[in-house]
Amino acid sequence: MKQFSVGQKWVNEDAMYDRFFGEVIETSDQGRRGTVVITDDQCNVLDTYSGSAATFQASGEWQLIEEA
Repeated sequence: MKQFSVGQKWVNEDAMYDRFFGEVIETSDQGRRGTVVITDDQCNVLDTYSGSAATFQASGEWQLIEEA
């Protein structure tokens, strides 16, 4: 899968910093690009990712936990 869809949820398990969550909030280019809001386990917004779904998924750090 190399596409985003609005509402997809992702998780990143980091041994040092614990767990981060990502949720796709918008897509473009037929889902090939998008914006992901990254939060901690207390729902504090930490960062956003804007770019290609392929690059985000290829990082290997993020795992899909919920298909929209």
